Amino acid sequence: MDELIRLAVAAVIGGAIVAVACAARALYLRRLAGHRTAPAIDLLARYDLPAGEPGILYFSGERCVQCVALQEPALRRLELAHAVNIRKLDAVGEPEITRRFNILTVPATVVIGPDQRIRSVNVGFTDEKTLLQQLA
Repeated sequence: MDELIRLAVAAVIGGAIVAVACAARALYLRRLAGHRTAPAIDLLARYDLPAGEPGILYFSGERCVQCVALQEPALRRLELAHAVNIRKLDAVGEPEITRRFNILTVPATVVIGPDQRIRSVNVGFTDEKTLLQQLA
C-alpha cells in the first residue's frame, strides 16, 4: 500500500512539474509571437539595414563555439547566395535589444522581412534553410 501511495505522489509531482514547464513555454512563445509582427523600423536605422530588403540581426557572444562553428558559416552562405543583410551584435554589449527579444542564449537571430516586420526570433543555432524560409 505504501508503494502505491508513493507512486501516486510521484505522479502528482511529476504532472505538476510538466504543467508548470508547459505554461512557462506557452508564455514564452506568446511573448515571442508579439515580436513577429512588430515593425522593425527602429532597428533598420539603428543597425543600418536598408529599408525594403530582408535582414537578420545575429546575436553572438565572445566565447560562443556554436556561433563560430555553425551559425556564422550558415549566415555567410546566406549573405553571399541570397543578398541578405546581416548585422552581428554582441548579446552582452547590446543589453536593451537582447532583452527586447528575450534572448537568453547565443547564437540567436532576429529575421526581418522586406516588409520591415519581424518574421522570426530564433534562439540557438538556426540552419540556412530555415532562415531562408523565414525570410520568404
